[in-house]
Amino acid sequence: MTMTMLWLLWMMSLLKTDTRRINIVLRSRSRAVPKMQIREEHEQQQQQQQEQDSKQKTHALHYGEKVQYRLKNGAQATLRNVNLLIEPPAVRRGQSVALRCEYQLDGAPLYSIKFYRGQLEFYRFTPGEYPHTKVFQYPGIKVDESSSNATLVLIRNVSFGLSGNFSCEVTADAPLYSTATAYAQMQVVEFPEKRPQLFTENTRYEPGDVLRANCSTPPSRPRAELRFTINHMPVASEETQYIRTVDNLIASRLSLKLQLQAVHFVATTTSSSTTNANGRATNVQMTNGNARGGLMLRCTAQIGDLYQEYKEIELGTPQKDPVPARVTLSSDSGLRNFFETYFYTSTAGGLDVMGSFFMCCLICLVWITRIAS
Repeated sequence: MTMTMLWLLWMMSLLKTDTRRINIVLRSRSRAVPKMQIREEHEQQQQQQQEQDSKQKTHALHYGEKVQYRLKNGAQATLRNVNLLIEPPAVRRGQSVALRCEYQLDGAPLYSIKFYRGQLEFYRFTPGEYPHTKVFQYPGIKVDESSSNATLVLIRNVSFGLSGNFSCEVTADAPLYSTATAYAQMQVVEFPEKRPQLFTENTRYEPGDVLRANCSTPPSRPRAELRFTINHMPVASEETQYIRTVDNLIASRLSLKLQLQAVHFVATTTSSSTTNANGRATNVQMTNGNARGGLMLRCTAQIGDLYQEYKEIELGTPQKDPVPARVTLSSDSGLRNFFETYFYTSTAGGLDVMGSFFMCCLICLVWITRIAS
């Protein structure tokens, strides 16, 4: 009996101990549940924040697009007015060219600026790294690192292969995480070393003659377009011939064959003033014998809006003695003044004495006739 009671008491103590342990475990589990919930909620918030940040990462791939991000204090972070300037836009072969990337960034720091030729990057500026600049090898591009910085890249000794599309990519750091890209065209050119050369068969022409002329320019790139004008009026010509040289330049040549008409000539009028024996002024206007002037033949070479030069030749008509067109007398002169003027000019021309005597008799007869009437 005593032994049975002792066994029962021992069993009850064991049950109490197990009950306490179970309660402790249950309590610890009940306390752990809120902590797990808090951790899960925090992870969810972080994930949502990351999703929001990823949504803010926009890529503005065309010029002038404005990217905004509203900060917690109500201000706005913006990246706008991204522009690429090439100075000069048409650069001569072997010269230097500057690429300038302009932008406006507010409310966020700059992460990087990258320069591209086509799809390949050749220069990068990253303020958060050291060294700040990196140059990537590209055929034909020789970057002057000492003269380049965050927004300017200087390329020396450019070649024809660099003609084409360039771009600069601006990337903003947190909290904006945005990228904007601007594009520009570069043209590498070579202008003719001299003005156009113009040659004709003859130096003087008349209506009905056939005018043959040749015009040519030294090699260039792009090629030069040629055109003829006569007295500043365009004339039809043959097709321009283009000749490619060994160093990949193009020379231009144009020929002209035209039968001249009266419309191609411009009439010229000259005036002179003489003084007769009585001191009276006489105005004499004269034109050349065929009432036509000369020809002004011009050949113009042009390369778009970049280059324009011309060469011109004045082609006159054969020399002929001028013929008086009309004689204008002073208002106070009469028939006597006319004879005096004629007699004076004739004497200056070398008439003999008998001719002068007969002229005097003629003048006297005219005056007697006028008095008798």
